Amino acid sequence: MNENELITQVDENDNPIGLLPRKNYLNGQLIHRSSYLFLINTNQKILLQRRSLSKQWYAGKLTFPVVGTVANETYKQCMKREIKEAFGRSIHFKELFKYHHFNDIDKAFKVVYLAKAEKNEIVINSKYAENYLWLTLNQLKRDIKENPEKYADPFIVAMRIMFSKNLLAK
Repeated sequence: MNENELITQVDENDNPIGLLPRKNYLNGQLIHRSSYLFLINTNQKILLQRRSLSKQWYAGKLTFPVVGTVANETYKQCMKREIKEAFGRSIHFKELFKYHHFNDIDKAFKVVYLAKAEKNEIVINSKYAENYLWLTLNQLKRDIKENPEKYADPFIVAMRIMFSKNLLAK
């Protein structure tokens, strides 16, 4: 992690304030932006990543396969860049929803995108995360309910929004 990488700071209404080094956000006091990718394959399996144990936020937790903080770019531009870093290629995606998640360690507005891809189309950059796994939607629902401690908090919040709005059926 590059603690000096510049990240967009926003106010409580998601209006940009300026750019600050990543290390300034690690105490959970400042608000930033993040982009997340929900990736599902034609077998209706969802790709998850286990965050590296060296990560400041949610180390070792399961979350979206592509997660990025916005650095003087739009949410969409961030997602395009992060997909290329994670998979080495572009993948078509669409915006699902925006939400915010503020807790003691991380305060961010988050936009969740959806992409569909064949399992064999995805070549995962092993440096991007600790490891990856594919789960069915039912497996994921059950595991979040039975083992919430395995998942990053913002991921659980996003999944509850997706389940409640039935966004995966569309």
